Amino acid sequence: MNKVIWLVLICLCVDVAQGQGQAVNLESFGGQGQMGSVFADMRKKKDIVSDLPTVGSVYIDEQFLPCKIYFDKDLVGDFYYRHNAYNDEIEIKDTQLADEAESSLATIKELTLIDPLGNKQLSLKTYENKKGEVRNGYLYLLNDGTKYQLYTKNNVKFTEGTHAISSMVRDTPNKFSQFAEYYFIGNEEKVAHYIGTKKSDFLKSFDKETRQELQNFIKKEKINLRDETDLIQVFNYLNSRVSS
Repeated sequence: MNKVIWLVLICLCVDVAQGQGQAVNLESFGGQGQMGSVFADMRKKKDIVSDLPTVGSVYIDEQFLPCKIYFDKDLVGDFYYRHNAYNDEIEIKDTQLADEAESSLATIKELTLIDPLGNKQLSLKTYENKKGEVRNGYLYLLNDGTKYQLYTKNNVKFTEGTHAISSMVRDTPNKFSQFAEYYFIGNEEKVAHYIGTKKSDFLKSFDKETRQELQNFIKKEKINLRDETDLIQVFNYLNSRVSS
């Protein structure tokens, strides 16, 4: 089943449900296909077995928040979501009812999730991480320009706790910690570039002319590449350049 046929089927499901005055729900998009379904069974969790207490959470936000899901530019429907950043999985429900079983957003790059309350837009992208490994994962759009798009990747890492070696000290609990990484994509590019904290590494991602202008801008504005506000300022500048 190719992408065109799949999109047509989704649009037909949406049109029929809306034409009959029915809400579009997860069940409407069940079933399997060569591309996978829009909503899929939950992926197998990374189980952590420990007799130590655990602090922190695998979720960016524990609550299910309202969102709109699009296939390309076509609205699939209104749902509730939360991002398990440890597994990098988007959990989806029709309602916020606690007893409703959640599904997950299928890993299809044509799907986009928009959180109107949090002013967030998430989509599956291919990115090259700081180790040079190419991966797929959910990136949050920060700056959507005509030449470059800036993204953040919200991550959760797990740190295993330790038992106290004597009665004089306490156990160290297991811990889930959130941290963010930043990426950008140039027009017509397929892979997002990792933005490190070293200015020299960041500048190497651009052509010679852009590199020189950008270096001058960073120096003049005293840009800190670790600061999200400063990064947005950098990409506002890049997208405003007449040349390039």
